[in-house]
Amino acid sequence: MFAKVTALTLFTLIQTATSFGSRNVVFTIVSQPEPYHASVASRLKRDLENQVNELEKLTPKVYITHEDIPVAGAWTIIPLLRPLVTKYKNTDVRWVLFVEPHTAVRCSKLFEALAAADNQKDTMWIGYPLSDDEPTIIHHFAFYEDLEDDGGFVYPHFANGFAMRIELMDRLVNQIENDERKLEADFSIDPAFELAQLVYGDSTSPGPLLTPDLSFCIVSGDNCATYPRQFDICGSPIAEDSIYFAVKTWTGFHSTRAKVVKKTWGKHVTHLQFFSDKSDPELPAVDIGVPNTKTGHCLKTVTILKEVVKRVKDLPNIKWIFLADDDTILGVQRLCELLSCFRGGSDITVLGERYGYGYGKKETVGKGYDYITGGGGAALSRGAARALSACACASRAAPDDMALGACALRNNVSLTHSPLFHQARPQDYPREVLARDRPVSFHRHSSPEPLRVYATWFQHDDLALKRKKNKDEL
Repeated sequence: MFAKVTALTLFTLIQTATSFGSRNVVFTIVSQPEPYHASVASRLKRDLENQVNELEKLTPKVYITHEDIPVAGAWTIIPLLRPLVTKYKNTDVRWVLFVEPHTAVRCSKLFEALAAADNQKDTMWIGYPLSDDEPTIIHHFAFYEDLEDDGGFVYPHFANGFAMRIELMDRLVNQIENDERKLEADFSIDPAFELAQLVYGDSTSPGPLLTPDLSFCIVSGDNCATYPRQFDICGSPIAEDSIYFAVKTWTGFHSTRAKVVKKTWGKHVTHLQFFSDKSDPELPAVDIGVPNTKTGHCLKTVTILKEVVKRVKDLPNIKWIFLADDDTILGVQRLCELLSCFRGGSDITVLGERYGYGYGKKETVGKGYDYITGGGGAALSRGAARALSACACASRAAPDDMALGACALRNNVSLTHSPLFHQARPQDYPREVLARDRPVSFHRHSSPEPLRVYATWFQHDDLALKRKKNKDEL
């Protein structure tokens, strides 16, 4: 009897696997319009089409979001749900796969994973599970102790994608539109975590937790359906002296935070200037004529941009301006590698870690906007610095990064996200997230102290940069 049941089960699984294919899946590449990212997304689309054509002689349904579903906040996933559900509800599509342009996908293994999940009716979405060891600022300090007996609250590792049933997406859209579900916070920081929050809700009316599927891999392996590709250098790293580093500080931090900058990454840059509420030739810091505020700093940041734009007029080799806080912990060589992929100079490019405001709530649909959060630093081409230096502040203490984001939206200046910039400390991120690539920055001076963070993550590469510079000067 057991043998018969086993054989029948095996036959059912084989039938399900062989009957499941590209007609049952929509591939959604969550992309950006910036030329480098757009080219990576197009390359992934071609690869998916070639794989499916080879497997099935069919053309798969592949969307590049900035071209095919150009809705504000698409990177948070939530604004994509309604258009996808409207198009594919009550069709052969049963699953939607969400991936980044740098996600590698093996379609044959993916179809096997989705077929197996499809056969488990309680499985509503799958991916590689991430979890927090303790409450963190990047997750709004949300922590689900009530789920400890169920293995804890998990959310997908977005870098290697995740898949959702179309029926879960339909249910979630209706819950949002009926005010039964909304984001806990007004800010979008980590879209994978916040989407998992939205799906789960709370213990009074819980939705499905992510079902872990380790064929969504952290590193490539024979049985992987997906895995994250590393960001490649696009040719040689740019010259360090083509970047003007502008550090925002104030008198109270001249002898502490600013000195840490000079002891660490500041030693490896040619053009370093601190901007403060008081001159200090030793740093050097210049007084920009704006009194310090405890929060916000909008007027201070815009004034710094205006001053930097004036200064670089006489420095024609400067292609980039890097805006940093005095507690930004930076890898200079890593930054030079990353910027090799992007257009500096007179082109308008703004690069950093993207946050969002106003996504995921019914009352703010269509009113949200992106901004580059300042702690991890922001790289602005000369053209972008000039454009954003014309922005106005609602008040001196308005949030500077949010004000610049709203101004960029009004002036059609697109912002480009890089997951290599980090607004928080290394310990605030799951180790799988940091293992993916070579981080460019972290933020905040705390335990572990910043000198050790710099030494652990960036010092080796920056010393190599220094040796190369000394060799070139000989």
